[in-house]
Amino acid sequence: MSAGAIPNAEVREALGELQLYLSDTLPPLIVADSISLLLDAPERVATEINAWTTAQFRGGNSIPVSDYLFHAVKKIHLMGEFRLVPREPFQDFMIRLKQSILGYCPAEDRALLQVNLERLGEGMTAHSSPVEVIFRQAGAERRSTSTSETAGTSVEATRGIQRFALLLERLGREAGAVGGDTAALQQSALTEQVVAAAARNSRDRQELEQSLARLRELGIEVGTGDVFRALGQSVPGWVMPDGAVAAAEHSSLKAMHRIVAQAADPAEGANRFQQMVKTATDRFNEGSLAQAVAMLDLAERIIADREVDPGSAELIRRRGNEALDLERLRKYAESPDQHAQLRRVLNFFLELTPDGLLAELRRELKRERRRLLLLLLEIHGATARLASFEKLKPSQIQQVTEQDWYFRRNLLYLLRRIPRPVDVAMDEEVDIVIRHTELRFPTPMLKEAIANLGQLKHEKSERALAALLNDIELILLKPGENPYDAKELRLLLDRVVGALARFGTPGARRSVVEHALKKKVELGDTMSRLTELAGQDLSEDPPTVERLVATLKANLPFKILGLVLHQNDQNLAYIVEALSSTPSPAVRQAFDEILKKYPDQQVCRSISKALAGFDQSPQAVAETPVASLTGDLELFGLPALLQSLAESALSGALSLKSPQGESFALILLKGGKLLSCQTGALQGDEAFYQLLERPQPGSFFFSRQADRGAKESASREAPQGVREILPLSLEGMRRYDEFQQARAIVPDDVRLKPTAVKATPHADEQDGILLRDLWTTASKGATPLECEASVKADSYRIRRLLVHWVDTGALAPA
Repeated sequence: MSAGAIPNAEVREALGELQLYLSDTLPPLIVADSISLLLDAPERVATEINAWTTAQFRGGNSIPVSDYLFHAVKKIHLMGEFRLVPREPFQDFMIRLKQSILGYCPAEDRALLQVNLERLGEGMTAHSSPVEVIFRQAGAERRSTSTSETAGTSVEATRGIQRFALLLERLGREAGAVGGDTAALQQSALTEQVVAAAARNSRDRQELEQSLARLRELGIEVGTGDVFRALGQSVPGWVMPDGAVAAAEHSSLKAMHRIVAQAADPAEGANRFQQMVKTATDRFNEGSLAQAVAMLDLAERIIADREVDPGSAELIRRRGNEALDLERLRKYAESPDQHAQLRRVLNFFLELTPDGLLAELRRELKRERRRLLLLLLEIHGATARLASFEKLKPSQIQQVTEQDWYFRRNLLYLLRRIPRPVDVAMDEEVDIVIRHTELRFPTPMLKEAIANLGQLKHEKSERALAALLNDIELILLKPGENPYDAKELRLLLDRVVGALARFGTPGARRSVVEHALKKKVELGDTMSRLTELAGQDLSEDPPTVERLVATLKANLPFKILGLVLHQNDQNLAYIVEALSSTPSPAVRQAFDEILKKYPDQQVCRSISKALAGFDQSPQAVAETPVASLTGDLELFGLPALLQSLAESALSGALSLKSPQGESFALILLKGGKLLSCQTGALQGDEAFYQLLERPQPGSFFFSRQADRGAKESASREAPQGVREILPLSLEGMRRYDEFQQARAIVPDDVRLKPTAVKATPHADEQDGILLRDLWTTASKGATPLECEASVKADSYRIRRLLVHWVDTGALAPA
């Protein structure tokens, strides 16, 4: 349809959008349809450019008219570079437009403008002006103007739009290949990449909506949830080191942030924020914990900066955990390696904070659910311990309901399981726990309180346990006056004696031995409780050793009229076990005598084993090189692992191995800094970056002692010196981000061919050998993956060059 056949209203609207585009008010994608509509009317477009130039020039600046004319034509020329308009009619249109525009140029500048219009596309320089960015002519006099901080058409924005157009073009070809099967296209990985690119490259919601409209033209329905889902899939599978989040925030996270912040109103902002949190929970449920953590960390920052309505944010934080898969949550909770990341998820959702979990624990009746709640509280660590302690504080415990004693038992369990901070005094805690050891309380709660006292190495704890032991003995020895269940009391004796034995003090051991030697049937098998002393070296407690050795001898067999009479062989075994870790002369002598006199006795086997243990050298294996850290590389994430080693200032070798056990990288550290790195043919910083650009699954093995080969490798890297880990990690993570985007433009398996356009070097690449080798390989039809295998450079630099050559037209898909 010619421009004359188009209704005047549509033409006027198209010309209006053209003016807004020239002033950087509208982006290229939004005006693409208007430019396409005007391709048959280059003279009319030239007239509109002249009118726009006149309006700009009246602004009272010193930029010549010819520069405004050149800027306008260059802006329109970009539409063809971005492939947003039909190619063949656009080329004819540009020829006629250039001819027409010369008629509006002042005579003194016409020759310069003609030369620059003929060279259009070879280069440009940007100069700030009231139209945000002016494309100045080569050779034009540079005049100073005010600088705009918000340049609308930066090099980065231009590149983003052009690459989005390339992805759209690929998606269009895929749409044709699937024969209109929109369902298959909707699920395509390429669709996901296009949606993510649209979000990353859109400066505002209008641009984003225009980009998504292009997808809808292909039959792909895309909503806000789909955008967040696509961005979530492209977030790295690791958690940023502490303090590095802002410096190395992934482009997909930046896009999410922008989408939420640019909502039209608070209600829409809250809706988008909820979609982002839902995407995080989806990634959590699908097994991508690190991605979920990264998104929830972003959500925390958005809330802190008050970029979303506080009331809506609190509601989302209070109810969002309902979408978490409980089995996945349990699986993460049961893996200690995941606890650091999981804690960040728990702290985002209010119901999963210590206060929220404790509130649910108080009312929860199902045992399995309580176990999960306790496990999650353990993951919170010190904060959960303090909250539990505060709830146990009331000084008097009167009537304890069934629900209350269950809750108190769980609180005592948490105090025992979570280590007490070293700066917290134990006096008050001991007093509170002692109040829970009254025999009138339910047995399960008593057992938990006793176990707590066994860990609290305090004189008041020891006295309380000794007093409780005495009280239970007195009750059991007066069965007619016993208001308690005797069987339960004997089980409590087991717990009390065990807790006393763990104290390791002479007084506590004396209580254990005295109880054992009472041998009262009402108290149960008291001698068996001596075994609680096993594993302790009692050599520094001569009175206890002396008494046990005497008891040992008193229980030995004896002869009458030539017959060997046994006493209680089991009691003999209990005493031997209690002394099995005490290599004192008195114990050795007693054991040797038993072996000589009664070599056929069953207890002699235990005695021989104990003597062999006495003679074993305590020196050991400590000098043997052992791994100080080992684990799953995917669980830890290499950046976080390296930062942890750096913060600990460790020296040694970090070996990375594939799932098949083959080593693929070796990193040497000295005092927490990088000494050398090697992977494949790459060494040094480039090898380090490669490991982050293309993360591999597998395991890691850190040893404090590097082997000879590692030391030789370190010596080769010595001229470079040691390097700080964090700056290298931040650069590696930046490269990872850009590599993923480049990989979408030039996929691993695409074959490329050279065109008539001359290949130029990338502005940031100075290595002539790399340029030569990569161009030779790529121009012969090698895939990007084949190029990475044959050219000695990290993946990011290779893919960046390939994308640059595709951008400039030097390479094209074969």
